[in-house]
Amino acid sequence: MIMALKGKSIMTFGAIKKFLSNNSLLLIVVLLFAFTSAYNSSFLTTINLSGMLIQISYMTFLAMGLTFVILTGGIDLSIGAISSLSTVIIAYSMKNFFLVNNTVTLVVGILLVMLVCFLIGLLNGIFIADFNFPPIIVTLCMTWIATGLGNTIIRGTPLALKIPDFRRFLAIKIAGVIPITFIITLAVLVILIWVLNKTRFGREFYAVGSSHYAAFISGMNVKMVLRKAYIISAMFAGVAGLFLAANLNSGYATAAQNWELYSIAAVVMGGVSLSGGEGSILNVFFGVIILRILNKLVVFTGLSNISGFIEGIIIGAILVLVLFVNSIKKERV
Repeated sequence: MIMALKGKSIMTFGAIKKFLSNNSLLLIVVLLFAFTSAYNSSFLTTINLSGMLIQISYMTFLAMGLTFVILTGGIDLSIGAISSLSTVIIAYSMKNFFLVNNTVTLVVGILLVMLVCFLIGLLNGIFIADFNFPPIIVTLCMTWIATGLGNTIIRGTPLALKIPDFRRFLAIKIAGVIPITFIITLAVLVILIWVLNKTRFGREFYAVGSSHYAAFISGMNVKMVLRKAYIISAMFAGVAGLFLAANLNSGYATAAQNWELYSIAAVVMGGVSLSGGEGSILNVFFGVIILRILNKLVVFTGLSNISGFIEGIIIGAILVLVLFVNSIKKERV
């Protein structure tokens, strides 16, 4: 009897240990949320939570698109500039491309944003996959090009959105707290979890990231997979830009400046290997949430008064710790 109880307790402890190991990021999210809520009651106000969920929405779209690229072993530094350019294109379209009515104009503007993002992603993919140029150089160049295009279009001056229905729709809140952009983000996240884990389309990104050569000899079109990764990354950045434009009610060429760094941080924190072939997009989502809660915690604790760059110092330290822990795990395996 005693042995049975002892065996059962060991199994229970093992199950708990396994759950915590597999869901460590979720646990961190819960603990951070609880601590921040207890530290400052303002964290739980409707305005604060709603604003944070809006930020999580467009940052998650950037990180989800970037995940496809990093799974293949690449990197995309242009997503922040692409997102910014998208805010410019939608604002410029509303002002200068009026067609029939506001709805048609808005649809054309959104399609134009997606087309431009598709072309940018395709160019990135072609230079990287077909010409074998380094991803970091190609996407850095594209960052300058996209930023230059945005500034050229609006001449460096923020351009207000002229169709209020666009902002009104994306400003809808469920129960007065949960933004519709967050609902859309969750829906897309669920779809991507299924795509990456259950479909050949999704598994190809893992396969290419694990070994280009092995993927090639197994019959995969490695170059096509790489092109698709950068196209997806750019188009997701475009959606993030649309969300951002609605939130800011304007478009300008540096609206999402440096967001690519936050996205990379979220992806790495989510456990996606920078060498490719490994990672969970759900954990990437948790990584985004952790970064946003940390941002609030820095503000509420007054650390931001010490230095406006303290958040970057904390995030950088956390990422070094994450990389260190991951390296230890790999050595043990």
